[in-house]
Amino acid sequence: MKFVSALVALFVSAAAFAAPTLEQEVAALKDAPRDYFDTGAICEEVARLELQNEFQAPQYKVLTGISYDNGDGTAGELDVIVFDNNTNKVIKIAEVKCWNKLDAGLVKAKKQRARFMGYRANAKELSFKKTHSTETFTKDQFAYVNDFITIGQQGAVARGYDRELEYSLRDLMTLREMMMKCQHDGKCAKQN
Repeated sequence: MKFVSALVALFVSAAAFAAPTLEQEVAALKDAPRDYFDTGAICEEVARLELQNEFQAPQYKVLTGISYDNGDGTAGELDVIVFDNNTNKVIKIAEVKCWNKLDAGLVKAKKQRARFMGYRANAKELSFKKTHSTETFTKDQFAYVNDFITIGQQGAVARGYDRELEYSLRDLMTLREMMMKCQHDGKCAKQN
């Protein structure tokens, strides 16, 4: 009897740590307005949710889509950004690539990191803005972040990424379709 009780407890605790279902992800994303026409958007939002589990409010704020401008127009965009609300500084930036060719995605992510670091170090003028929002940020908030990671779909870590999402690329594209249908049906928020 003790063995059966222990086995049941093991299954219950394992279920608590299981990846959320796609339906649970839709529920978690339904109030976050985002245009999922860009296939990378779903990966960025799932990465945001996963980082929010690790970096929880009220101490942290996890955002997606902050573009940076060197005075000549948008120079690039950062996919997922973690702010420490106590210091009002960025502590982590994630470049998210869910590509069929993971190696090519990793090369692109590393180039984007290098470009950002170059602008941060050398640009006299650098401003930051949340995409599709009026929310802005200062260069000082990004001045000391050195934790710049790469995230991809399942299997990405084996290809050199720092982290991977809990889903395959196929699952993520199914989730994207679910979100687009939810938006079309008026049950999920849309980006203006």
